[in-house]
Amino acid sequence: MGASQSGRLKDKMNSDNNMANDNSNNEGTSSSRPLSIQAPTTNNIQRVDNQPRQPRNLQGLLRFTMDAAKDENTSVPTTVAPLDEERKKFLNDALNSLTVNPIEVLQKSVKILSNVMDLKAEDDPKDFEGALEIIVNYVDSMDMANDFYKIGGFAIFGPCLNSPHSTIRWKAADIIAEVTQNNPYCQEKILEMGLMPILLGMVDTDPSEQARIKALYAVSCIVRGNSLALKYMDINDGYKILMKAIQSPVEKLQIKSAFLLSALCSRENSHPIRTKLIKMGLIEQAAGLLSMESVLPDTRDRLLSLLNSLTANNNLPALRECRRAELCLKMTLERHLKDLKDEEAVDEAQLCSELLDKIFADQLKN
Repeated sequence: MGASQSGRLKDKMNSDNNMANDNSNNEGTSSSRPLSIQAPTTNNIQRVDNQPRQPRNLQGLLRFTMDAAKDENTSVPTTVAPLDEERKKFLNDALNSLTVNPIEVLQKSVKILSNVMDLKAEDDPKDFEGALEIIVNYVDSMDMANDFYKIGGFAIFGPCLNSPHSTIRWKAADIIAEVTQNNPYCQEKILEMGLMPILLGMVDTDPSEQARIKALYAVSCIVRGNSLALKYMDINDGYKILMKAIQSPVEKLQIKSAFLLSALCSRENSHPIRTKLIKMGLIEQAAGLLSMESVLPDTRDRLLSLLNSLTANNNLPALRECRRAELCLKMTLERHLKDLKDEEAVDEAQLCSELLDKIFADQLKN
């Protein structure tokens, strides 16, 4: 048995030596000519059967998906059940959403709203509200806002702002804010349509709190950065309406109106606006609101920013007004400075400290 095994080992060694010699001969041969690469013949190409067909309907799409999943995970069941109506609707909506045309969607909504003038107080506004909600979701970009005007969409604003339903009014004002924000083209079109007086009137007297807030939002988006819009503010008592809004019991109206006035006073070449507002008693009004114990923190912060804008560049008329003894503004600012430090509101405390130094520098030194 041992001799037999040694014989096999000897034969294997001889075989390995022969293979090595053959390889060395081949290497020598390959160095003398380039290696040729042959393209596969058609006889060697094997057809892969059972390829899934491309789906042509919902049922086929479901089968195609399940076949693909089966290739990756054999545990997935392969039985295809008939689609019920709910699943068909879901898949149809999903497929349609991938090929939706925004302009067509906006046109359908505008067509619905073309009848908003016929809507009475006792009627259900649900369909019109839905159309407005669709529009606001599409016009948040400058290009879509401009396209909305070009398809005649702005024609709905006048009737909607005069609707007896507050939801229609505030939703329309919200859309106006969206299309005009940082968009000079749409700002100009809104002004040309004469909608600014309607919006300011809503801010002043609309019975709906939400309508007043959204109208003020729209006014803010139109006038900030638009010099032409400031003329409409003058003509329609816009500054007076904003000052009334600061005194409103609605906190959002207080904050938004103070923010807008502060922004207008901070813009380039704003000296005429500041002079006008000071003569109208805005500093006295802001000082009175700040002196109230019930003033809310957000309103307080906006009023401090407003005073800072009015007194910017050491505006002497504003400084004189702030120093009037009967306003007690120094005492008020010192109280708020202490509160802000207790609240650890660093930025607001710094602003309050700067106001004290700017307005009452001489008195502080004394």
